[in-house]
Amino acid sequence: MLSIDRMRVFAAVFEEGSFTAAAERLNATQSGVSQQIARLERALGTQLLERGARGAVATPAGRQLYARSIALLREISTVERGIVDLGRGATGSVTLGVMPALTRSEAGPVLRRYLAENPNVTINLVERASSELIDEVVGDRLDVAIVPVFDAPPSLRCRLLGRSREALIARPAGDGLHMRPVDVRAVSPMRLILQSEGSIRRRRVLAYLRSRGVELDALMDMDSMFGTLEFVQNSDFVTIVPAVMVAPEIDSAAMCVRPLDLDGLALEVMAVSAARREPSPIVTEILDRFERSLAAFERRLDLRLGLG
Repeated sequence: MLSIDRMRVFAAVFEEGSFTAAAERLNATQSGVSQQIARLERALGTQLLERGARGAVATPAGRQLYARSIALLREISTVERGIVDLGRGATGSVTLGVMPALTRSEAGPVLRRYLAENPNVTINLVERASSELIDEVVGDRLDVAIVPVFDAPPSLRCRLLGRSREALIARPAGDGLHMRPVDVRAVSPMRLILQSEGSIRRRRVLAYLRSRGVELDALMDMDSMFGTLEFVQNSDFVTIVPAVMVAPEIDSAAMCVRPLDLDGLALEVMAVSAARREPSPIVTEILDRFERSLAAFERRLDLRLGLG
């Protein structure tokens, strides 16, 4: 009948939309996964998945089973973790994915403070493009990822962490424009550096510029945030990044940081994890700290801009 193992197999096929991908995720064979689903359908007396060229698509009964299965799997995960924690105390590990815009000024300070207070915890930090981090969470290779807000599927648990106003970054010019809000139309046309195709932020930034009629003389792809800042500092190219990423430059004026108009673009970030599992206490505490840190930075930025 319905067992924990079969619920896990069904959830994997539902989330991956493919028997082959589910088998890879579960370290099983495709035929074994297919047989498990077939036995489950026979036991329940109803079709759960439609097989076709588009892969495996859940029927209404399948969608209902998935919703109930992840609730049970989440509870089982919580019970298992609670029993394990009784025997080992506040130790553990987490594999955390963070979008490049937040690794420099947020992830480092937040995680250093956390590890100083929790020396028996191991944190593995992965920095990749947001779309790749999301795939890693879906594939069970990350416990949680911090990415821009997007329309997430029901297989992912989402938690909003905060926002950071976007800013135009240029080389220092000594013209008194540092930390003065900018209307991007005033700097059109521009030579711009952004992350390459596939970045959620890239699409939003370009849509924002188009909506304001900004023309681009050049658009360079660069996936290294440190490389982007170095290039901008020594050229006439500019970039647009969340203000939180350039917190050191805001204080030092080593680059010209100009927040977009006060009603302008902002990066909203959220944490995503597998919906079938409750986040561990370690994950929850780390996300709490990211949320507090982002809010504290925005308050300081508002004061700097005379909005506090």
